[in-house]
Amino acid sequence: MALATLVLTALAASSLAPVGLYRVAWEKALVSPVLLEWKPEEPGGPAVAPDRGTVVVGTRDGAVRAYRRDGSALWEVKTGGPILAAPSIAGDTVYVGSGDGKLRAIGLGDGKERWSYDCKEEIGSPPVLAKGVVLFSTHQDTVFAVDAASGGWKWHQRREAKAGFTIHGVATPAVEGETVYAAWSDGTVAALDLFTGKPRWERKVAPTGAFQDVDSTPQLRGSRLFVAAYSGAVLALDARTGRVTWEFRVPAACRLLLGKNVVVAVTATEVLGLTIDKGARVWSVPLQGTPTADPVAAGSYVLIPAATGLLFLDERTGRRLRVFDPGTGVSSTPAVDGQRLYVLSNGGALFALDLR
Repeated sequence: MALATLVLTALAASSLAPVGLYRVAWEKALVSPVLLEWKPEEPGGPAVAPDRGTVVVGTRDGAVRAYRRDGSALWEVKTGGPILAAPSIAGDTVYVGSGDGKLRAIGLGDGKERWSYDCKEEIGSPPVLAKGVVLFSTHQDTVFAVDAASGGWKWHQRREAKAGFTIHGVATPAVEGETVYAAWSDGTVAALDLFTGKPRWERKVAPTGAFQDVDSTPQLRGSRLFVAAYSGAVLALDARTGRVTWEFRVPAACRLLLGKNVVVAVTATEVLGLTIDKGARVWSVPLQGTPTADPVAAGSYVLIPAATGLLFLDERTGRRLRVFDPGTGVSSTPAVDGQRLYVLSNGGALFALDLR
């Protein structure tokens, strides 16, 4: 009895409690192991259409698959390259980019291709739809805009990084009104006209140093724009002018999430909560495993994809609640549908988790 009491006490005090944070509703193995494949990664991931309960997921074998909420299959489409970023769903259309350089528009209900646009570069961000325009970024540091109805090219903006290595990441464009906010591996952030791509302002925000990449998806709230630069800073900018309003210096800042009360900044070694108004540190927790994708909010939880699994944190306190470890880690951002989470493991399995 004494031993059992000690075990229960230890579990209650564990930083991984509460154990009953979620339950696994279902699991589907999507990608078969490949002979001699070492440490596979699945950077594609899921997207969900809440009004239909349909989840669409892209995987490293170049397949895009759709499932009903109960896990039954709807359709499957094969592309010519690995899916490197999650699809996006708008109305009855799925937009998905592939490593073969093509952005495809696919019918959500039937899986039929409606059009494709060949940008001839690896598409590394989820597509973003705004006012009839689809925007996406590539691993070659180009932001493209195409017509949502036809796939016709509208404009693109490319920046050449300085000679040397960069972090292998891509910032997803963000849109507010008729302005696109984009970031590149040379440490630059810009506001672009949605319809022409012409810059409204451009600003080099990364501190001097190696790896000046701004791979964090720009986060917007009111007149503030929040970004992270790997060379050592989390910044708040005036969204209208690009002027820096505050800066928090921290090494290897790579991902951001604008929560209800704090800016959640993910670095190579820790996760921090910073005040939105001034960028002051509220909390910080060590990060075990390399960060792999953008964090996402699910109610009061912050979910951090990492090589060791999906970390659940309490946004208010930063308390470490639990790690969902599928055994192979997680390299894509989960899709959130109310109390349901869809998580793609690096082993190529799609999990449906129901929060409790």
